[in-house]
Amino acid sequence: MLWGIFARRYMFSPKSHSVINTIAWVSLIAVAVPTAAMIILMAVFDGLTETVAKLESAIDGDIEIVARRGQTIQYNDLDINQIASIEGVEAVAPYIEQSIMASAAGRRTTVVLRGVDRSYYDVMSLNDLIEAGSLESIFAGDIVLGTSLCSQLGAYGIGTEIELYALNRKPISSLLPLSGISHMTTHLGGAINGNNEISSSLAIAELERVQQLLNYKDRVSAITMRVAKDAKIEDVVEATESIVGDEYKVITRQEKNASINAILKMEKYAIVLIGALIILIASFSIVGTVIMLITEKQRDIAILHALGANNRLIHNIFVGEGVLLTTAGCLLGTLIGCGISLLQQHLGIVKIPGDTFLQSYPVSLNFGDVVMIMFIVIITGSIVSWTTVRARLMSQR
Repeated sequence: MLWGIFARRYMFSPKSHSVINTIAWVSLIAVAVPTAAMIILMAVFDGLTETVAKLESAIDGDIEIVARRGQTIQYNDLDINQIASIEGVEAVAPYIEQSIMASAAGRRTTVVLRGVDRSYYDVMSLNDLIEAGSLESIFAGDIVLGTSLCSQLGAYGIGTEIELYALNRKPISSLLPLSGISHMTTHLGGAINGNNEISSSLAIAELERVQQLLNYKDRVSAITMRVAKDAKIEDVVEATESIVGDEYKVITRQEKNASINAILKMEKYAIVLIGALIILIASFSIVGTVIMLITEKQRDIAILHALGANNRLIHNIFVGEGVLLTTAGCLLGTLIGCGISLLQQHLGIVKIPGDTFLQSYPVSLNFGDVVMIMFIVIITGSIVSWTTVRARLMSQR
């Protein structure tokens, strides 16, 4: 289009060395910097969100079957083979969980003890969290603790003796008040490191030993399931509900962690809103460039009018200049932001100090977020340019 040719000429003219061109490049950089910052910020947020989801998947299955009333379910009452045969279900495993008291090296603390069998490892990806020892040690009678929990108990070495105490639901006698408490001696077989919940409170032991400690023979807290990536989780939930009936509740991991997922979604919306405001402010740097360009090109405007150009063409030329600046700054910022994000995502240049399960800041570049940010930048810059040119040209008539 004719107006586009004029806009490119005013911006990239090799013979032009006026201060306006310098200001134009400053405006371009002013748009590029917040664009790059927004892309990097969203990539970091998406990386943290994926990390949270990965940690949730380490302790929570894609789907769980729990009791509608009470804390446990009778494991033998469910047809596990039928549940496992549902299309899209890759693995099924029971587990039992309860808060108990643990003691070691003269220290005591409350832990969340989870009893599992070998099928549990087909559902959960706990191997990614192992820091020391082995998860298989629980089947030799040992226990695996979170790393922070090991520090709280003073269990600094594999093989440390650990005492477990739990209420066993037996009637408590006034003559023998300790009859309602079960005791089990075990040894530290491994340590896992994850989020605060995993590191500071989670303990894992063999299912039958935990059932014996809690006096819950043949009962479990839930049946957890892993669903194939290409399966529709809604269909699997519906099929599972038709098998287990109304006595049991079927919940997804998203429903179980609904509060934290809602918080993460709200935070993302807040980041996008704040970023849009920053981009809006940055776009006003184009205002000065466009106004000075209109002022400098008064002679050109008069010549164009003499040659038959209408007001719409003149308006479009200078709006095009602002849109061109915005687009160029947006593309430059996108290249910088995507480049830095990809370097961090694949090379982990920025490390996390301290002893954590993450070696570097998690980053995940999302194509949809990049397109959204580019759309916000270009639309905002276009609106600002259109408004500025319209107001300036009308004031000169």
